[in-house]
Amino acid sequence: MLGIVVIGEQLSEDAQEKALHDGADYILHKPIRQGLLLATIRSFLRRLRILHAPTAGSAEAWTLYRRRGTLVSPHNERVALSERECAVLTTLFLSPHFPVSVEHLMHALNITAEIIDPHRIDTIIYRLRKKLGQLAHARFEIRNIYGRGFICVAMKESVVFYVWDG
Repeated sequence: MLGIVVIGEQLSEDAQEKALHDGADYILHKPIRQGLLLATIRSFLRRLRILHAPTAGSAEAWTLYRRRGTLVSPHNERVALSERECAVLTTLFLSPHFPVSVEHLMHALNITAEIIDPHRIDTIIYRLRKKLGQLAHARFEIRNIYGRGFICVAMKESVVFYVWDG
């Protein structure tokens, strides 16, 4: 889930209202100060809880290193993931409060139903659940919300999911 920032010159109130109604998160007016743009982006990342690295004593943090294909648990257990498993888990982590549809997951994998059977998503989710089940300590689940998609659910209340490109 990414933020949508509308940048425009002299937007009328009706245009601003329409942009917000259509999904914009922020509206900035030209000329844009660099500091305001950076503050807007930081604000959105803070709301998604993906700006700061986990710190000691904070909520339990699961960290997904996409390029390395590694998921690190709060107890520093490491799970090796395939490229497709990383793409699915990234999409789930970036939508922490809402189910992610199979169609959205297929889009994240850059595949269509014409190319690959949508049930392949179920196979990837099954493999992820199996790998998560092998961890000795803290866990989270990938739950199926019937007719809606999949969502990550933490076993503890104070759990944060991070995604890093490094």
